[in-house]
Amino acid sequence: MLPWLSDINDNVPKFTEAEYQVEVLETVAVGTSLHSLSATDPDEGANGRIRYSLRGGLGRFSIDPVSGVVSVAAALDRETQAEHELLVVAEDQGRPARTATATLLVQVSDINDNVPKFTEAEYQVEVLETVAVGTSLHSLSATDPDEGANGRVTYSITQQSPSSENAVFELDSSSGTLQLVQPLDYSKVEVYRLTVQASDGGTPSLNESASVVVKVKDVNNNPPEFSKESYEVSISENLASGASILTLEVTDKDEVSYM
Repeated sequence: MLPWLSDINDNVPKFTEAEYQVEVLETVAVGTSLHSLSATDPDEGANGRIRYSLRGGLGRFSIDPVSGVVSVAAALDRETQAEHELLVVAEDQGRPARTATATLLVQVSDINDNVPKFTEAEYQVEVLETVAVGTSLHSLSATDPDEGANGRVTYSITQQSPSSENAVFELDSSSGTLQLVQPLDYSKVEVYRLTVQASDGGTPSLNESASVVVKVKDVNNNPPEFSKESYEVSISENLASGASILTLEVTDKDEVSYM
């Protein structure tokens, strides 16, 4: 008579790797399979039958309990979370059950899905008309939460009103600093309106525009001017005292002050 040996659940499931890594675009569709994890258990029957489960991931991932295939269960966003660390559990069906774990690191790769954002929709700048050419007038700022070139912002002026043959202002493409490059004259232009643009380095590039209103402040730098260089007037010798003999016209290009 041959002895009959029955299996006992004396083996723990074993994953092929202690840690798995996978990289996925943040626009990956829900339901997409990311990776297939595998564990083995040499026991017989239920003692060697493995079922898989996940811990962590905030519900953004799921795993097939039989095949060990991990899938995307909810939309991903690299700007919210760039890496997810999941604990994968392999459990046999013995009594009592025995388990093993492995780590799955999901790296979420960036795409250019964010438009640069200016801190203001409209910037207001006041400057004296006598300010020197080369003076920095204001610093504009825009942010883009994307990664690398996708989040690298450059600045430009796309329109100046009133227009001029030579641009009056210059915007540093890297720092966003607005600089005066031509002299100002309040008597000619009191207000400039600029359209500025912030563009990222993605392909295709995304951009946003904002307005800059530059108000030129008057300085008393113009002398009064008579309408004529000389005047001649003839009067009667019997003209009454206090009578008007001449009206002089004087103009001044500077702004009127009531102080």
